[in-house]
Amino acid sequence: MRILDAVATSSAQQKALRAVALAAPLAFLVLVPLAGGVYHPVFTAVGVGLALVVALFPESHAPLGAVLYLALLWTVSLPDAINGWTLVAAADLLVMHLACTLLSYGPPGLILDRVLLALWRGRAVLCLAGAVLVWLVAVAVRLLDLPRSATGVGLALLLLLGWVTVLSLRLWTPRDD
Repeated sequence: MRILDAVATSSAQQKALRAVALAAPLAFLVLVPLAGGVYHPVFTAVGVGLALVVALFPESHAPLGAVLYLALLWTVSLPDAINGWTLVAAADLLVMHLACTLLSYGPPGLILDRVLLALWRGRAVLCLAGAVLVWLVAVAVRLLDLPRSATGVGLALLLLLGWVTVLSLRLWTPRDD
């Protein structure tokens, strides 16, 4: 009953963000067959259920689970696809994640100020720029037609771990402004 109260007492801004948090994973599920992927009815049904859970509980771990699930679905459905649809899918996941982050800021009825929204818009643009950069590198490496390498995957994972560590330290370290 508490979740229904939270939805009912939400501000118009929060209701719009909930709609985005629901629509983004559903749009992702539509992107999979549009990009040429295999349509899996059971996996899609699980994705729809996750989208509903994300819209109802954006402050929980459900959005992270949805991002991981949808990325896995993309990987299974389109194992060798590195094209423009990949960027659209990444942007869609970013939109869902951003909507859930903004929904998690406060109690129902909270209206976020323009300064906070501008801060998150800048962060989202940086994340999208990072996704575009990774996509460009992936396309360039794919054009080289190199054989698959466990060493290459290991180095990529180490690079990813380093990037996550640097960002984590940067975001969690208090600044003296």
